[in-house]
Amino acid sequence: MFQLASFGLSSADVDAYCGPGASNVRFDEWIAIPAGLAGKPFQVRCSLPDGRTFVGRDALTNAAWGDPYFNSWERFLAMLPQFPSGKVLEIGSRARSAITRRHRIPSHLEYLGVDILPGPNVDLIADVHDLGNALDSQRFVAVFSTSVFEHLAMPWKVVLELNRALVCGGIIYTATHQTFPMHEEPWDFWRYSQHSWRCLFNQETGYEVLETFVGEPARIHPCRTSENTRDVYLSPAWLGAACISRKVSDTLLSWPVPMSSVTAAMYPSGALIVPPSSDPV
Repeated sequence: MFQLASFGLSSADVDAYCGPGASNVRFDEWIAIPAGLAGKPFQVRCSLPDGRTFVGRDALTNAAWGDPYFNSWERFLAMLPQFPSGKVLEIGSRARSAITRRHRIPSHLEYLGVDILPGPNVDLIADVHDLGNALDSQRFVAVFSTSVFEHLAMPWKVVLELNRALVCGGIIYTATHQTFPMHEEPWDFWRYSQHSWRCLFNQETGYEVLETFVGEPARIHPCRTSENTRDVYLSPAWLGAACISRKVSDTLLSWPVPMSSVTAAMYPSGALIVPPSSDPV
């Protein structure tokens, strides 16, 4: 049981909608969860002074309920049972925020987690820019990644590597950011719109795009305004962007550019951090 300490903060916006009785109903609390619940589904139960009790949805997904970006992950999971057997590859599987997705993969499919650094939930240490050499002849029916594609120095090269790792008909789920603050520098390179994906997943690279998604609506507020930027906050923006694609053929394309020619900086090792709210779970 946790007693809210901050209940009663001013809530003029709620007051304007609901009336004066709601003028001080806001609270702002960070509640530490037991270590055993980290990365696992759980629910929050709220008890009011009058004895009423409310139980929220799964706390990891409650904030995402109904959002197209978050729902894209469930749509991908719903496609996996079409494969009677095979392997599923997660790119960037290291549980840096104590969140893992291994348990969401159907039990009849074999999971393999790959990451550029060792850590919890990592089965294979490899740079996905050179994934083919690390996997040898292994083939997968599905590949997925969450908050990874913005950190790929050459995502087009990775798309070609994934083509060689997938069976024909295999699917790829990619979830990343349409807009987001800089993070994990210096390995923060790209942002994606719903229009970006066909530049990566197309006939020449051996794919068809099945669905694209944007979600987590946001506003961009410039700190200094000018004639060109004063109305930027009125334009729509999204924190999340995702795509589901299918391999339709092998590709003859290659991008023989070594990582050493692009960047000498190593990806940050990083301790466990609180995940951005836009990471689907």
